[in-house]
Amino acid sequence: MSLSLKSLLVYGVIVGVLLGKTIPTTEIWQQLKRFPRSALLNAPVAEQKVIGSDDGPVKVYIKVHEKSPRILCATPQLRNMELMDPNFSWKGPKGTDLSKRPDMNISLTGTLTIDDFRKDLSGVYVCTIYFYSPSTKSLQSLNLKYFLYAYRDPNYTYEFQVQYHAADCQNAYNSLFLKRLHTALNQLTSDLAYTISIHKSTCHTLKVPLAGIQYELYLTLKLHLDVEELDSICENNQEDCDHNLRLEKVRHRVEAFFSKQADMYREIFGLLPFVYYIDGTLQVIRADRCKPGFGKDHKKHPNCPGCCVVCGPGSYSSGRHVSCLPCIEAIHYGESDCDIE
Repeated sequence: MSLSLKSLLVYGVIVGVLLGKTIPTTEIWQQLKRFPRSALLNAPVAEQKVIGSDDGPVKVYIKVHEKSPRILCATPQLRNMELMDPNFSWKGPKGTDLSKRPDMNISLTGTLTIDDFRKDLSGVYVCTIYFYSPSTKSLQSLNLKYFLYAYRDPNYTYEFQVQYHAADCQNAYNSLFLKRLHTALNQLTSDLAYTISIHKSTCHTLKVPLAGIQYELYLTLKLHLDVEELDSICENNQEDCDHNLRLEKVRHRVEAFFSKQADMYREIFGLLPFVYYIDGTLQVIRADRCKPGFGKDHKKHPNCPGCCVVCGPGSYSSGRHVSCLPCIEAIHYGESDCDIE
């Protein structure tokens, strides 16, 4: 009956004691290596692994400043084969020899790992494996290609869409109301390092069955982060510095603001104001944003559709858009400006 790895180690120590000598751990391990390899193939996998393919390049997405998965210089078929005298060679972007780079780790079995991945490390990586086939004793080689992409999680914000009844679209009171609404909304978020702007305001005439002609204001509200104010808050209290927590507080306050208006108007008997909120029209829309040099593209990166992936050569992102835009002058990964000298 085959012994487990742990049992073999214990067995080796016991034998050494009975024979009156100490067996070094390295010697025990060398002895273990002579046992059938099948006993070692079922060891638990602690890290994510990426395997190459004969069918074409494999895309690998690595979060900025995090450790890469273990990128194997092997295909599923080669991984289960015995290779005689294998030799591995890794080339990075622009043909760089990775064996000479201190930030690249290549194991004896040809596995590549990168401890601190940055956007400038994105690009094409090629592993070449040379080996003798035990059956034919002939030298063989295989090139495996990997596309490594740096990515970030998207920064998100909210925009709000809401509708108000109006007396008519030409009434001067509409402008005064919008100014008062803008002031009231910003009082809600003054302590959260956010301001709210009325990004868009349009008035429409509606013919409503059994109600005749009515006028409605369609408003789009946008959030803007006050970076200097946030920096000041973070200096005084790091616990209040969490961006997502503050953003969610803004959303809840805006929702409560319009909910209270609806409750108030339901309690009014008689004439309503010239302009009043239409209950149930508030829409909260999440809008993702990517940092400069990164963009979302679910068609090009279907395995990472929600990621802000580094913009490749021939494209850029200034951070104002969620996607990378075409730019012939952009020759590096992660370009944030198309006017490159």
